[in-house]
Amino acid sequence: MKKMLALTLAGAMALSMPVLAATSPTADSYSTADAPSASAVSAVTASSVSQSVAKAASDENKTVGEYMNNAVTTVPGLEKVLPLGQGGHVIINGVPSNQTFSVLKPTRDNVDSAKKYAASLSGTVLNVAQVKASITGFHTARVNFYLKGIKAGQNIKVYQLVDGEWVELSIAEIREDHVVVDMTSLGTLAFMEMPVEEAPAE
Repeated sequence: MKKMLALTLAGAMALSMPVLAATSPTADSYSTADAPSASAVSAVTASSVSQSVAKAASDENKTVGEYMNNAVTTVPGLEKVLPLGQGGHVIINGVPSNQTFSVLKPTRDNVDSAKKYAASLSGTVLNVAQVKASITGFHTARVNFYLKGIKAGQNIKVYQLVDGEWVELSIAEIREDHVVVDMTSLGTLAFMEMPVEEAPAE
């Protein structure tokens, strides 16, 4: 008797389940065929992000790669350019910070000026960039610039354009792919390679 009752209940449940599913308001009002796929949602999101990044890069006259890496890899009026970037951790007034200095494209006039100045010193311009930041009014900022291709021992000089004149900045360190510069203000910087200074003969 118990077996018969159990089988009857099981049969009733099996028959009622499709009916419940068919009459469910959720099943009637929403079909999974109408829902966007996860890949479509991801594509829309990625497209929106890409468009906003592309616009921001365009606003700075940069490629998306330059914009995303806070770098300048091409410069108007300069044929051979060493990629220049800045990755943050600027030391402000002797104190480590989370500050990043933005590396932006220079004007063509400033590039031409840097080339003319470098030529007067028998040097070569490696890159020119505008350096900006949200912080102003600092006394000193020790900034680690990434300059791809630099080797320790190269005679690298960094100049800042101040009132139309190129003023040499103090360099704290030169190592592979890095030039650490001491700045006292923001502005346009020119990174130059100078001839190796020979030691005076004894």
